Amino acid sequence: MKIGHEQGELWGTALDWSIIFTLVLSASIIVIIIVARVVYHDRQDDAPAVWLHLLSLCLFPILLLFFGNFTVFGYAEQERFCASCHLTMQPYIDDINNPNSNGLAAWHHQNRFSPLGEEACYTCHADYGIHGTFRAKLSGLQDAYAYAMGTYHLPIKMRKPFKNSLCLKCHNDTRLFMSVGSHLDANNKVSSEILNNTLQCTVCHGSAHRLALLKTAGTK
Repeated sequence: MKIGHEQGELWGTALDWSIIFTLVLSASIIVIIIVARVVYHDRQDDAPAVWLHLLSLCLFPILLLFFGNFTVFGYAEQERFCASCHLTMQPYIDDINNPNSNGLAAWHHQNRFSPLGEEACYTCHADYGIHGTFRAKLSGLQDAYAYAMGTYHLPIKMRKPFKNSLCLKCHNDTRLFMSVGSHLDANNKVSSEILNNTLQCTVCHGSAHRLALLKTAGTK
């Protein structure tokens, strides 16, 4: 059984179950409200009706708030979520899955140099910690709003340049990275030019995405 997964991926992650449970809770609330209104339409003070109201208007909504938020925030980290804005993001999704792409994103994603998987976009674009997560989700909400309202412009651009720290969160101190002399200073520490973004990673390693693919996107 597969729900929203690519071929070969198994169903049954925490997000999958959260989606199912959220849908079941939502349906249960609606059903209970209807039952309470129909069966006890003139006896709303009866004990069974009060319990049904308690379930549908208090207990179940509290559970729904928890699982609903987990589902929304979890789904927002998925590649399929980014791809849902197909007029703007589909070229990027096509790029990272294109075996002929020489972009950094495709190289990392297809070779699984870091634990990207279904969260490839989020893993590279979200910074460390709760603050990084919050900023990434807030930015995503702004992008989703612009897409829904049709106020975006192509080609889309990042609000701020891609920071080296987003690369370093995986590469820093790794054997391969530290073996490259241009990454280091005279003390064999990571170069300050890399740390402070004076020299961006993409200058030497090329762009993350093949921007030519943007020609296949919709126009605005």
